[in-house]
Amino acid sequence: MMNACPRWSFLAVPLLAALGCSDPVPPPAQGAVTLDLSQPTPTVSAMSCPITKLYQVGAKDPNTMAVLAPTMQSPGESVISGESGSTISCSVTGGGGNFSFSGSLHASTPQGDQILVSFQNGMISGTTGTADVNVYTPQLSANFSGTGCTITVQNNQVKGGSIWATFACPQIAYPPSGLCGISPDSTIVFENCVGS
Repeated sequence: MMNACPRWSFLAVPLLAALGCSDPVPPPAQGAVTLDLSQPTPTVSAMSCPITKLYQVGAKDPNTMAVLAPTMQSPGESVISGESGSTISCSVTGGGGNFSFSGSLHASTPQGDQILVSFQNGMISGTTGTADVNVYTPQLSANFSGTGCTITVQNNQVKGGSIWATFACPQIAYPPSGLCGISPDSTIVFENCVGS
């Protein structure tokens, strides 16, 4: 029995070394958004947006409790996926000025509105690009989508795994009866994305 202790100690060393060498768990995705729903441009006869409203999602300033949503001047403070009921996923890949991106942010505004903003087929060349944008808000009670929406990177802040950009869609449609727009001051931030 006295020989068992050294034998188990000898076996434990490689096991502990193997556990210590495992890859670290990547941090969860995070993001923030300012979504400014507006009337479409140009206007379309008999088709208008049922509601125009500003939606903002971001972390709260601990001192003022203000929501630090992103703007063209500031990326704000992101919400971490899984906190406060948020779900965020994203991918930003590429380099040399050319990037592909996609992402989805589902979170609650300070007013309690659960919104969903998602981007597919995003392509950036330099500081501009396009993406297909889908939006859900409880006031619209529907998914609105737009193709070829304009993306403008802010302060050259795009790299593998993250992006800060404004986005605008002249028309996002819920066929056959609704039509809205997304104003150019709408802003998205995605961080800790696939591609980091």
